[in-house]
Amino acid sequence: MDDKRNNLMKKLSIYICVLLALFASLPAAAAPMEEQVVNIIVTSQKYDYSSPWQKGEITRANITGCVIDGNRIVTSAYAITDNVLIEVLKKGEPRKYSARLLIRDYHCGLAVLTVPDAEFFNGLKPVEFSEGARLFGETARVYKWDAMTNLKEYSAELNKSSIRFYEPGCGVLMHQFSTVMNEGGNGEPVFINGKLVGITTGLSSETKTLYALASDMIRRMLKDLSSGAYEGMPFFWINSVDIQNDVNLREYFGMGSGDSGVMATDVPSISSGGDVLKKNDIILSINGTPIDDNGMYDSGRYGKLYYYGLIHLDKFVGDEIRMKILRDKKKIDVQFKLKPIPDNCCVIPLISNDRQPRYYIFGGLVLQELTIGYLESFGPEWKKKGEKRMLYYYDTVKSMADEGADKKIVILNKVLPDPVNKGYQYYGNLVLKKVNGTAARDIAHLKKLVDDSQGRFVMFEFAGNSSIVLDKRSALTGEKELLKKYNISSPYNDSDE
Repeated sequence: MDDKRNNLMKKLSIYICVLLALFASLPAAAAPMEEQVVNIIVTSQKYDYSSPWQKGEITRANITGCVIDGNRIVTSAYAITDNVLIEVLKKGEPRKYSARLLIRDYHCGLAVLTVPDAEFFNGLKPVEFSEGARLFGETARVYKWDAMTNLKEYSAELNKSSIRFYEPGCGVLMHQFSTVMNEGGNGEPVFINGKLVGITTGLSSETKTLYALASDMIRRMLKDLSSGAYEGMPFFWINSVDIQNDVNLREYFGMGSGDSGVMATDVPSISSGGDVLKKNDIILSINGTPIDDNGMYDSGRYGKLYYYGLIHLDKFVGDEIRMKILRDKKKIDVQFKLKPIPDNCCVIPLISNDRQPRYYIFGGLVLQELTIGYLESFGPEWKKKGEKRMLYYYDTVKSMADEGADKKIVILNKVLPDPVNKGYQYYGNLVLKKVNGTAARDIAHLKKLVDDSQGRFVMFEFAGNSSIVLDKRSALTGEKELLKKYNISSPYNDSDE
């Protein structure tokens, strides 16, 4: 009996040792999502482009973010535009902590926050980033705080990874998921196998497509930030066309049977490589990686990606780019350094969030610089419903880039009815061409032209052969009363503040 008991005890000991060894070899359990995903309350107040001297109504929105190393939170940059207050909550607790913006980069779509009160991060854990394996067809989990106390989980399936663009021409790696979500696309973290694969930045409720910036973009931003001086996305802004299977085009430019690439059709001098590349150059490879006739390259993990990925995904301002190009039927190697995005690269600012419109009011004429914010004020379908001449400048913004950093499009927004402008009250949405016969380069130049005019009248000429003539003395004499009537604090703003 004792021998049987001893044998049984020995077997039991062996089983326990085996089980302990198995548990010891298992990876540590991932932290619960409540410890990694946080709720963000954003209070915002956008500028009123119809009345550029004032702001619009105050709005509040609940968005989502996730904790990363260094007591920081990452979320979507476009979910916190024009913010006046950012607060964060954790684990469904009622206490709100004030958050501070560390970096917001509209060119890559990401923002990083921190919380001055370090107590907020007690009990929270940073996410792990996904890397290495291919993810196509994998089921993902999307987490979104609902009503501030309930963390909801949604399933999504990864359908595609591709290069998409933020202005001006910044290629970012974006995942596309099919999902059942009806609301979202505002910074919700997306996980596959418990690891972060992206941060949502958009949702199409019609097609049920969820867009998420890949975690590769987050790592790129954090690496840039770790250098001590965040420089942002490099500036590479050319137009190109795919060669595809155009036999005549290939023969005309001297491409061999084994050659492939894309042809540059517009190379603004302000772009990185603008002093090296030329129109009709055919880009065959970038940093040794071949470009196919559809402008794609083999990225390995994400399959075929558009060639901008070779410049924007893992290269930084100051890095050297090497290209093999075909020019005048000869293959040559060129190199250039990546430059930062200049503040005034566009005649129409393509990002105008967080900035007060630049305007000048003279004799009730509300004149201002045309921006993407003004165009978007026409509504969701502004590309169809916007004023056609203004849309023309938007469509040709890249080809106009070399006209100079101070070149802007000035428009007449509307006319504030007043005796001094009687007869012109219904004018609006016009593109200004000249003031007293001289073209106005921007709002500051416009004001100077008016201030320096010596005659009795000031004549404003607009595209479409319309014009307005005002008596300068009457306009200046009645300015104070007009501003008071319309509750305008200042007739002029030439600052982004």
